[in-house]
Amino acid sequence: MTDAPQSVLTFGPWALLVVVIAFVFTNPERTERLAGWGLGFLSWLSKGFRHRSIKATIQGQINTFARSMDTEVGGCIPYNVRLDFVTEVDRAELQPNEETVIVRIRDRLHDDRNIVHAMLAFCTVGVIPQARCFLQEVMNSAIDLTITRKLLNSQKHYGALHYLYNEVVPGCLQGKPDLDRFCRIFDTLDEDGLFTRVVLAEMRDFGARIETRYPEESHGVEAAQFVDYVHDVATREAHEDSPSVGHLGRYIRTAFVFIGSGTRMAAEGEAPYMNHLRWLRDLGYEKAYLAARGSAHRGEITASMEMAQLVAEHAQRSSLAERGRTMRYSATDPQGTSREHILIELTIIRLTRSDSTQAALFPNP
Repeated sequence: MTDAPQSVLTFGPWALLVVVIAFVFTNPERTERLAGWGLGFLSWLSKGFRHRSIKATIQGQINTFARSMDTEVGGCIPYNVRLDFVTEVDRAELQPNEETVIVRIRDRLHDDRNIVHAMLAFCTVGVIPQARCFLQEVMNSAIDLTITRKLLNSQKHYGALHYLYNEVVPGCLQGKPDLDRFCRIFDTLDEDGLFTRVVLAEMRDFGARIETRYPEESHGVEAAQFVDYVHDVATREAHEDSPSVGHLGRYIRTAFVFIGSGTRMAAEGEAPYMNHLRWLRDLGYEKAYLAARGSAHRGEITASMEMAQLVAEHAQRSSLAERGRTMRYSATDPQGTSREHILIELTIIRLTRSDSTQAALFPNP
C-alpha cells in the first residue's frame, strides 16, 4: 500500500478503484464503521432536506388558509405558523413579538398525517385566541377539528381528510358525547355559512370583551347557549318563525332578524323590521344580523335581499344601529338546496336618557 499514491498518479481512476477494493477486503471492520458513518450522514442530510421541504409546504398551506379566514372574519386567525419537528409530544406556543405560533410536532413520516397534527396543534393557540380560555374544552376541541377539516377541504387534501376522519376523530370523540354534539352542530353551521361568519366572529368579540376577567364556568355555558341558538336558527324551516327572539346573555346579546317575503313585505315595506329592531333595542340586545335567503340562481338579487339592504340603510340613517359587515354567500338550506344569502351585521345603538324621554313622549306608530 506504500506505493498507492504513486499508482494512482500513474494509472489514474482505475488504480484508485483497485486501492479501495483492496482496503475493503483487508480492513473489513474499519470499512463497516466508515460505511455506517457515511450512511448515517446521508440519512441525516436527506432527513434535513426532507424536513425543510415539509415545513415549507405545511407552513405555506396553513398561512394561506389563515389569511383567507382572517380576511373573512378579522382577528379569527391573526397569527402565522412556524413548524419544527421534535421527538417529544406535539405542542404550540405563541411568539408575541413576532405574531407567530411555533408548532412543534413529531414526524409521522407521512405528509398527510403531519399536516393534520400541525394544524390541530396550531389551532389550540392560533384560532380565536381571545376567547379560548373562556370556552368549554369540548367546544374548543370541536372548533379545532372543524377548522382543520375546512383547511383540508379547501386544499382538496383528501388523504389527510381520510386520516382525520378515520384515525384522529374517533380517538378524540371517545367518551365525549358533548364533543360529538358540537362537531355535528359546527358541521351544520359551516354548511349554512354561519360557522365562521357568526359563531367565530361572536366568540372573538366575546373573548375580547371579557379578556381581563378570570375565566368562570358561566362563560363557557353562555358561549355554548349562543351556539345552540344559532343552530336553531340554521335548522329552522324557511316558513317557520325563529324558536327564540335571540340570545340575551350577560356578554352575548345578539339576535337574527329574518327578512321574509310575500304580501306583507310588499304592503308594509321596511316598517315591521324597523319596529322589530327598536323592540330588540328596548329589550337590551346589542347586535342584530339581518338575514335573507335568496334564489337558487347564483348572483340573483331577490326582493328579500334588497329589503335587507334597505332596512340596514334606514337603521343607520335613523341612528338606530351602525352598519357593519355585509356578507353575500352561497349556502345549503335545510332541504339541501344551495341558495344565495345575505347577512348584514348591525350594532344596535343604545338610547340615552333624553332619547328615552323623547321616545316615551312621541312613540313610533
